[in-house]
Amino acid sequence: MTLVLFLSLGAAGVGALQSAPSRDAQQTQGLGGVISGVVVDGSSGAPVAGAVVQIAAVPVRPLAGQTRQLTDERGRFAFTGLAGDLEYTLTGSKFGYLPGGYGRETLPTDPLRPIKLATDAWVPNLRLPIWKPGIISGSVRDESGEPVVGIFVRALVRIRVYGRNELASGPLAVTDDRGEYRFSGLAAGRYLVQVPSVQSTVPAGTAIVPDRSRASDGALEVNDTHRLVVSRYPLPPPPMGGRQMAYPVSFHRATSVVSQAEVIDLQYGEDRANVDITLSPVPTARVAGVVAGPPESLASLTLRLLPVGMENLGLGSEAATTLVGADGSFTFVNVPAGSYVIEAPNSVGDLATVTRSFVGPSLPLPPGRPGSGSSSTEIGLVPGVHFSRSTFRGVTAPYSGRLAVTVAAADISGLTLRLRPHVAFSGRIVVERDPAKPETPLRSLPLRVDPAGAEAHLGSAQSSSLNGPAFPGFGIPDVPPGQFYLRAYGAAGWLVKSVSWRGRDMTLVPFDTAAADDLSDIIVTVTDAVPHLSGTVRDGAELKRHEAVVIAFPAERAQWSNAGFFPPRMATAAIAADGTYSLRTLPAGAYFVAAIPRSHATTWRDAEFLARVERVASTVTLAWGKPSSLDLTPAVIR
Repeated sequence: MTLVLFLSLGAAGVGALQSAPSRDAQQTQGLGGVISGVVVDGSSGAPVAGAVVQIAAVPVRPLAGQTRQLTDERGRFAFTGLAGDLEYTLTGSKFGYLPGGYGRETLPTDPLRPIKLATDAWVPNLRLPIWKPGIISGSVRDESGEPVVGIFVRALVRIRVYGRNELASGPLAVTDDRGEYRFSGLAAGRYLVQVPSVQSTVPAGTAIVPDRSRASDGALEVNDTHRLVVSRYPLPPPPMGGRQMAYPVSFHRATSVVSQAEVIDLQYGEDRANVDITLSPVPTARVAGVVAGPPESLASLTLRLLPVGMENLGLGSEAATTLVGADGSFTFVNVPAGSYVIEAPNSVGDLATVTRSFVGPSLPLPPGRPGSGSSSTEIGLVPGVHFSRSTFRGVTAPYSGRLAVTVAAADISGLTLRLRPHVAFSGRIVVERDPAKPETPLRSLPLRVDPAGAEAHLGSAQSSSLNGPAFPGFGIPDVPPGQFYLRAYGAAGWLVKSVSWRGRDMTLVPFDTAAADDLSDIIVTVTDAVPHLSGTVRDGAELKRHEAVVIAFPAERAQWSNAGFFPPRMATAAIAADGTYSLRTLPAGAYFVAAIPRSHATTWRDAEFLARVERVASTVTLAWGKPSSLDLTPAVIR
């Protein structure tokens, strides 16, 4: 049978498949290798015309001929003249859609699946899903039903971290002249919609740092000693009955308590309208006390008053902020009733969605701050979420503290928030090489401390990248009190073999920085004799291999929780078109391995789910520098 391809060679360079081949039509008669298929809407399955399809070789190398095409009116594409005995990936995109590609049948965040192409062969009928994002919109009105104009509205994303519910910061909007807001470009997820309301207190006479997000650089006079900074948060309403009033942090629908907020389960392509918020004024109280710490720790210190349930969120999540005086005294004014944590941070950590489609407004720094620097790292524990850290300029003293407080109708005074010193990690790196491999220099090995409970407020302090073959030593300063693992990252082909401290094996045990003030003489041993796990996934009776993803996790249940943001003994592997998979990132040890539905790819690390996977998983023990093979059959997890 002759293979017929109709090629449109205009500016778009569209290759459209005219007829489907029979199974014996494997040769492409002078066209070289061919990969063809159709781009479809991931939600509806309908063909998508005018989508851009791009092909790339794995590993990356230059390709002769066309590497990008537009799909025809029936969503079709065809790449011809491809070299054989290679693997390829296909990605698709179009305005109004999130990027997709071959292998992303369940979610646009699924790993791409490589396509193996033999010489002069044809791989036909591939489906490339691309996904329309979700939309949430609504309005904000006050207690009189009037629109509230020009204020922040924020989407928060509900995530699971070691069996507990946490929140990650999402996109930010500003209400228009009708009090309406709109979030577009959203990934599927569980959202809360919030109007933040930060009551920022500064002593009278404090110079306010100009901020482009503030409605003005002025402030409201509360009394002779304190002022409230005006920003794009709801302005406090007039006093009632001699008491100061405020609009508290408000959620859809009609609550100021995060645990009572309505969760919006948003799917790809879904448009959720009328997600409205009504602001209702409440009486407020004053909260005052003193910060106990050395004088250098008080300079330029800002306290954050965080509602319970939002303790791991970053700037803009406070119910109030205040500057600490040189004598350690502090006062929050206009505080609504509720349960809070007062935080005296050295830096501010936050979990946030990686893709922020809304670009524009940004939450302001606390007033009185000279500015900040920030860093961002994608985390392995919750795909699609990254950890960010904001460090304020001019704040270098290694101290921090937290204090719980419950505010009712009466003013509170006499509180004492005690600052605790931070510690430093230091030691040396030992390099063990695989004698079976050619010796290549290890030129860089950054290290970081990883909070065992994945608590964003504890941060993820990092060393600078260590250079040179000798690695004379490393140091990570400014680590707050808490439980932390010491881990390496960013050195492809190398894994941490062991971490020891004063004769104790700390590889899988967190350091307790609250109990130890001297964390020197740490020895980190790294090796390039990495284990290699590979195998083939066969179609199952209920689940086909192209619908699955391979996961590996420790055989020891104790390591299913409190393993940090970057658990080294949990990993996923994509299944190639021929059913093979490969993992080279796991250290030696005993593991459960399973092929599970792709729909669990972003949530499988929860210990409760792993207990269900364990019943159908296979076991394997990996050794340093040794290959292991394990074939799998996909299983539906019940």
